[in-house]
Amino acid sequence: MAMMYPLVKTQTDMKEEMRIEAVDAVISAIEKFGNMKPPKYDLAAKQVKETMDKKFAPNWCCVIGEGFGADIVYEKQTLLYMFYAGNLAVLLFKNPF
Repeated sequence: MAMMYPLVKTQTDMKEEMRIEAVDAVISAIEKFGNMKPPKYDLAAKQVKETMDKKFAPNWCCVIGEGFGADIVYEKQTLLYMFYAGNLAVLLFKNPF
């Protein structure tokens, strides 16, 4: 089934099943908290983290925003970097420590 979300670009090393779950968690959270005035991307990131912790064991980290830099260490096959609706970036990964 093709996804019909305003997804611009993804870069990931996740396996397909995890990638699908992660993208669904991200989109659900952004749709829930991103339409608030002002958008509550911190709450969206928290929801994504909690969802991934439950589904794939703890220590997930999530950053959502229109501008940020990052230098991270992550567990192999847990990195997702994507853009939603053109300008909203999402960085999701599992901390190995």
